[in-house]
Amino acid sequence: MASIAVVSPAPRERVRGSVDVVVELRLDDDGVDRDDGGGSAGAVTVEDVEVVVGPAEKGTRTASPVGSGADRRGAVRRYRYRWQTRDKLARPDETAPGDALFWITATARVGGVVLRAPYVPVLTANEEPQEPQEPEEPGEPGGGQRPVTAPLDEEPASGGWREELAWAADLSGSVRRWAAGHSAVVGARAATVVDDPVLGPSRRVLRVVVPDSMGDDADQPTPTTVRFQASSPQVIREGDELCVGFAVLLPRSFPTVYPTGDPANPRGPEGTGYVALFQVYGPPYRTGASLVLHADRRTAADPLDELTVRGNELNPGDPEALLAMPYRRGTWTDVVLRLRVSSSIADGWVETYVNQGESAGVRPLPLAGVGVRVPRVVLREDSEEFRTDLQVYRVKNRIPSVGVWFAGHRIARTVEEADPGSHAPQPGGEP
Repeated sequence: MASIAVVSPAPRERVRGSVDVVVELRLDDDGVDRDDGGGSAGAVTVEDVEVVVGPAEKGTRTASPVGSGADRRGAVRRYRYRWQTRDKLARPDETAPGDALFWITATARVGGVVLRAPYVPVLTANEEPQEPQEPEEPGEPGGGQRPVTAPLDEEPASGGWREELAWAADLSGSVRRWAAGHSAVVGARAATVVDDPVLGPSRRVLRVVVPDSMGDDADQPTPTTVRFQASSPQVIREGDELCVGFAVLLPRSFPTVYPTGDPANPRGPEGTGYVALFQVYGPPYRTGASLVLHADRRTAADPLDELTVRGNELNPGDPEALLAMPYRRGTWTDVVLRLRVSSSIADGWVETYVNQGESAGVRPLPLAGVGVRVPRVVLREDSEEFRTDLQVYRVKNRIPSVGVWFAGHRIARTVEEADPGSHAPQPGGEP
């Protein structure tokens, strides 16, 4: 049976400069390489061998054959793609803004069947001091600058929790009282404090309805978007470790989001763009937020009705979405993000915990090949202090109205403290 795998770089290695991504394709099990020189092994045709670094739409490249042979498990063919780790994937003529985590895979069509290699997570290390490199042997796969070792889960030497970070939105009274506890609120007129539509008066929550007409309000900061946005205190800085929890309930009327040109869009070719529900952000405001939860269908190939956290300029190596889960309209989705906030991929990370009713509390969400803790850049080197935002933030003139409920916006030291608890047993209820 044919199979494909990325054999270099190795999982969890750090690489810099020009690096060979080496792919092995196994074609049969008789130990004989039957390559006829024309891209086939016997009657089996091999086509379209490609390496994929990060998202497929930006990082797919054709791999070149570099040799063939056989071992006791069968015939082996090797392919190579020379990855310039300092270059942006989408714009190779530009230098990447910093080091990042990249998931690498490979695909090939063998006998009409598409094979895909398991993902290999690799960190770039271009910002580390350069070491002398051995000259590369021409034509040898695996040449170029070799990986520098550093485990992905290595703990940083400093930083951590600060009591100044502790904060929770106050929903015990009026909207005015709730707003007073935030560093900023945009579109406050969209919000009301109400009883939980699922749990009843045992919990007060925020009901937010953002009509398209709100885009003309004086407090809207940009002419092309419509937003409600509630910001925690702006005190998050380099080295902080914290947990931020929130709950979102999307009604059955919540819109499906379509990208431009999506044939599934019943309204025609113009897409609805996106709806952002949460972000970690702060100055300088020269690019998008480093971590955003979207109700987003970025391409027509994406599943409908998912909540996603995707890569960005600082974290360009996600293969698809860092986090993807169904909307589950009419049910609370509890999310806790445990963060170490850093401008360095060697020090920053995120852990994701989610509950959509499967248990009494949030549970860790692992990512294949990396685990629960995923290296992540949140700050730029020149970033000022950051905050967290609950929001309904979208493109203007695309959706007539968007409504959601929010609860439990809290920054705490532990996952348990930050858990919104939407699915925990209620007092007086069944255990």
